[in-house]
Order: sequence, then structure tokens, then C-alpha cells
Amino acid sequence: LVVTCPCALSLATPTVLTAAVNRLRQWGVLITRSQVLETLNRIDCVVMDKTGTLTTGSLTVVEVQTLNEGILHADVLAIAAALEAGSSHPIARAFSQFEHHQLASKRAAHIGAGVSGYIDGVSYRLGSPGYAFPSAHYSYPSTGLWLMLANDHRALAWIKLEDELRQSASTCIDAFKSLGIKTLLLSGDRRDNVAVAAAHLGLDEWHGGMLPGDKLEFVRALQSKGHSVLMVGDGINDLPVLSGADVSCAMGSASQLTQTKADCVLLGEDLSQIPRALKLAKTVRRVIVQNLTWALGYNLCALPMAVAGWVPPWLAAIGMSASSLVVVLNALRVR
Repeated sequence: LVVTCPCALSLATPTVLTAAVNRLRQWGVLITRSQVLETLNRIDCVVMDKTGTLTTGSLTVVEVQTLNEGILHADVLAIAAALEAGSSHPIARAFSQFEHHQLASKRAAHIGAGVSGYIDGVSYRLGSPGYAFPSAHYSYPSTGLWLMLANDHRALAWIKLEDELRQSASTCIDAFKSLGIKTLLLSGDRRDNVAVAAAHLGLDEWHGGMLPGDKLEFVRALQSKGHSVLMVGDGINDLPVLSGADVSCAMGSASQLTQTKADCVLLGEDLSQIPRALKLAKTVRRVIVQNLTWALGYNLCALPMAVAGWVPPWLAAIGMSASSLVVVLNALRVR
């Protein structure tokens, strides 16, 4: 009874997981689901969003092109700011610096398309040209992120926004590749914009112009082929695909709802901490196996010896304590 050490078996896994969770927290990765570290061992595909994830999400207005005489740049920006007021989306934050003296009523956000609302009884829409003014075909002025402002009767203006890639994005993608993990970019942005970002980072595969449902369908197709998928995103429109992935990671700048639904949250801005978490998960798996092997081996060796009368009580107490201590010390190596 004394020499056996069920404590070592019961401590083998939770001590390692506790040490790993603390280590990840130091790196700025907050674990919100207990099974994350176990599932991370199986990940072989990483799917990432673009705006607010691979990019900083700090969009700025760099150009306005009016499509009708009689409307000023300041009026265009004021209407756009009123339509985007109160939203936490990265695009909405780009207009927060512009003054708007009128409030938009009946505001509505249409995922993957844009926003709409009424100002002084006039209906306005801001977003992709197919959404803002669907009755006419417009080509984008150039590459980049362009939004169209329109009312029910005419298109009013183009607004160009710019975003920068995160400094850690390239390091993150390289680290994933070194682990043998396939990297994919799924974005609702235009294909040519997505292509530029994907080429710069060297991603294995990319797709642009995707709605939230398209992203979820794509991830499910990967899973049906036997892949385990890690999804990294930041917007509310990423919620379906985050929920459908094997492991989901939300950016620290994401909405509270997105962070709540994700398996882990990257608290800082350093994307390279995510592949570090995958490496740590493999270490955790290895240490857990070591602990279980030691605990089982000790009990299988010590118990028959004690039954045979070869182990005195004092040595049995030392052996039992030492076995638990070995498991705990081995678990602390994860830190």
C-alpha cells in the first residue's frame, strides 16, 4: 500500500499541462479550452485571414475619388464615418478620425459586403461595388482596398484604404513551413490584393473574395481529406470558420465575441508565437509520455518487490515520494 504511487499517474498529465499553459501565457498566448494542447499535435494545415490577422488591421484612408460633381471629399468621408460609427471592424476604425455631424439611422452590417444606413432620409451603402450599387457594373480604379459609397440613385465616390503586413507575418509563415505545416490564406478581400500578400509571404495556397460560408466549406473540405486545421482570424465574420476548425486562435484585437468562441487568444501582436505554441505542444506530448512511462514502470517494478518482502516500509515511503517528485520535476522542464 505504501510503495505504490498512484499519485505519479494522476500527476503525469495535469502537471505538464499546467506548466505549458503558464509558459504560453508568458509568450502572450491565452488558452481558453483544455484540449487545445492535445489537438495542436495533430495540426498539419494553418488557415489564416488577411485583414487584421496577417496585416495590422490599422487601415487608413489614402485616397478619395468622387464619381459625381457637387459632392466634396469631406462630405464623402463624413457620410462614410457616420455609416461606420460604433463598429469595431478594422475598416470602421479607419473612418473614426473623420467628423460626422449626422447620425445614421437603421444601420446594418452585411458580412462580406458592407454597411448601410439612412442619413437625412437618404439611404446610403458603403462597401463593394456589387453591394453598394448593384444596378451598374464598376471596375476597381486600381489594385488595393477600394470601397464604394452610393445611394439608391447613383454611385458617389471611391475610397481607398491601405493596410500593412505585420512585421512578424513572414517569420510566422516560415516557422510553420519548417514544421512541415501547410499554410493557406482565405480572405474576403479582392483576389489581386490577396495574391500580392500571399506572394510576399510565400504562402502555399490562397483564395480571395470568399464569404464566411465559403471559408467554412473550404475548411470542412480539408478536414474531409484527413487534415487537422488551425484557423487564425480576428473578425466576427470569421466566427463560423473559427468554430469549424480543429483549433481556433483569435487575435488580441478581435471582438470579445470572437475571443470568447476561440480556443486560444494571441494577446500580443507577434504571430510567431503561434508556431512556438505548436512546438511546445509536441514537447508537452513527449513529456507526458515520459511521465506515464516512468509512473507505470515504477509501480510494475516496486509492487512485486514489496509483495515479496524485499522493500522495508521506510524505503517504500521514500520510493513513493521520489516517484511523484520525478514526475513533477520532469513536468517543470516544459517551463
